[in-house]
Amino acid sequence: MNTYLSSAQLKDRAKACLSGHYGFLIGAILIEGLIIYALSFLVPAAALPFSISRLLLGEAIRFCLSVFTGVFNVGFAFIYLKLACGSRPVLSDIFYGFSSCLGTSLLISLVFNAFSLLPLATYIPAFLGVQSRNMKIILLALPVLAVTTAAYILLWLMFSQCYYLMLDFPNKTAGEILSLSLRLMRGQKGRLFCILLSFLPLLLLGWLSIVGTIWVGPYLQMAMALFYLDIMKPAQKN
Repeated sequence: MNTYLSSAQLKDRAKACLSGHYGFLIGAILIEGLIIYALSFLVPAAALPFSISRLLLGEAIRFCLSVFTGVFNVGFAFIYLKLACGSRPVLSDIFYGFSSCLGTSLLISLVFNAFSLLPLATYIPAFLGVQSRNMKIILLALPVLAVTTAAYILLWLMFSQCYYLMLDFPNKTAGEILSLSLRLMRGQKGRLFCILLSFLPLLLLGWLSIVGTIWVGPYLQMAMALFYLDIMKPAQKN
């Protein structure tokens, strides 16, 4: 019988792993944020009066940028796994996904961003309904939005371990990494969802200030890295 760490145990270990490293992590987050902020100027501003073609163009460019900047997730997964294993990360680790296995990193990022199109496909008609003040469109869009959002969450949970798995299995293809994450998360999706929900109060408080967000973000990501190591223990025994 496999015994996994509880949410409280993961949080306690996350705090211990983060001790003395917040300055480094804040610096890494700021560097990533500045790069993404600079790239965001490539997205055209909203036109007045409203133009659907302008909206679609902006979303297409934003999607491509999201796929590109999603590669940073590999670097941050590398950083948090290093901290979880007692190693000291360096700032250049942020760019690990760009310097190693870039093709796989981009494909995994593409998949994650494609998932986000599920709720987005409902946001656009809902937005058009608001623009035209058509309540029928709005009322029809709301239940569809709920379903697509639930589907997005489920898909995200299923493939949430991809960035960590890429680091442990650098020779595997993107398809193999996705398949491995799917198998690894069998029976673990509800557990991870509950762990994420336990952070919701802290996230809500964190959103009230930039300082709070900078503190909660690394805390959550550290717990995620420890969750990955926790569910990998039975696999390593087999």
